[in-house]
Amino acid sequence: MDITYQFMIPILEYFHRMTNSYGWAIILLTLLVRVLVWPLVVKSTQSMQKMSQMQPMMKKIQDKYKSDPEKFQKKMMEFYSKNKMNPLGGCLPTLVQLPVLFALFATFSGPPFGDKGVDVKIIVVEKAKAAEVKKVEVSGNNSAYVSPDGKIAKVVVFPGDAVVVEGESLDFNTRSVEGQLPADFKVKWKLANLQVKPGEAAPATIDENGHATFLKPGEYHVQAMVPGIAKDEQFGPINGLGKVASGTELLKPENLDLVVMILLFGATMYLSSKLTMKPPTGPQDQMDEQQIIQQQTAKTMPIMLSAMFIFIPLPSGVYVYMVVSNVVQTLQTWLVMKGPMPEFIDVCEGDDDVSPPPSDGDSPKGKKKDVTESGKNGSSKESGKDASKDSAKEAKKADESVKKITVESDTGETISLSTGKRKVKKKKK
Repeated sequence: MDITYQFMIPILEYFHRMTNSYGWAIILLTLLVRVLVWPLVVKSTQSMQKMSQMQPMMKKIQDKYKSDPEKFQKKMMEFYSKNKMNPLGGCLPTLVQLPVLFALFATFSGPPFGDKGVDVKIIVVEKAKAAEVKKVEVSGNNSAYVSPDGKIAKVVVFPGDAVVVEGESLDFNTRSVEGQLPADFKVKWKLANLQVKPGEAAPATIDENGHATFLKPGEYHVQAMVPGIAKDEQFGPINGLGKVASGTELLKPENLDLVVMILLFGATMYLSSKLTMKPPTGPQDQMDEQQIIQQQTAKTMPIMLSAMFIFIPLPSGVYVYMVVSNVVQTLQTWLVMKGPMPEFIDVCEGDDDVSPPPSDGDSPKGKKKDVTESGKNGSSKESGKDASKDSAKEAKKADESVKKITVESDTGETISLSTGKRKVKKKKK
């Protein structure tokens, strides 16, 4: 389904008939599309808001269960489930509206605001490869055309892609596969990307009627440039809705309106992205990683895109669309962020059963040794001294007990095992 041809351009023409201005038609069509995607914008913004506000709670869970990765994962899943959150919840609404926004962009890039080429690829081979010659009936791509009276048609080129022999000529023309072309419809023919060195004859030529001659083997691209009828229309300070300029051409006085719109695009984009960020609660070194990334992206992305548009030429009508779209999106974001802050269910409340960090030498029953640096350096020395004192006492007791042990022989002598002294007992008469 061609959203641009079947929906965007007909609605654009309807607004043009109402206002008799393609500038106002761009603004009204942009507003209509932003209203249609409003539910998706709300869901996406609320999801980003919740993801931003949940960072303190996630940090609390991480700090409490950092020694138990399995329980940390379990608590995180419980946190997402109880608070009805999806980490990718903000991406889906954005992806859904992308085809509509791309179709809107394509509407303002081609007719009626600018010329658009319908391309046909021609492969020229040597005469010895004449067996490879083939032709396709019509071109694979097409372009919409809007006539001055508001009628819409879809234009193709015939013949389409072809393989021909060197020296052969082809007559190209256009026709409509949908809608009706006016009798005075005419395109401009050109050979795209044809490079001719000074002093050399062109390897291929094409005239204003579409008659092309291919003199040398190679690949060529024939383009039929479908005209945009509103490219020279003025709208306020903009002196041409189809005007295109880039690089140093933007410094010319007649192109300053493009410079102003590029700057407005960057400023409105920055304002819109800034509204979705949570205001910092502390200095830069105390912010969490996501807050820092969001702030850096909000600052650099508008600058990068604005700089890119300086070198990538776009019609003025596209800049009008982008600026108006950013202004409306900023207003929509502000309305969503103005609502009450989301409240989260704390999954850590009442849960004090947190396992201490594991260490080597744990007993089979799961008991863990609480050994710290201070214990290693201080209490270990004291316990070593106490142990040495106890050992000395035990050795002394053992020595005394050994001294008391004696052996008595048959002759009546007693021998001490510790000293080896002998003592003879006198027999009683």
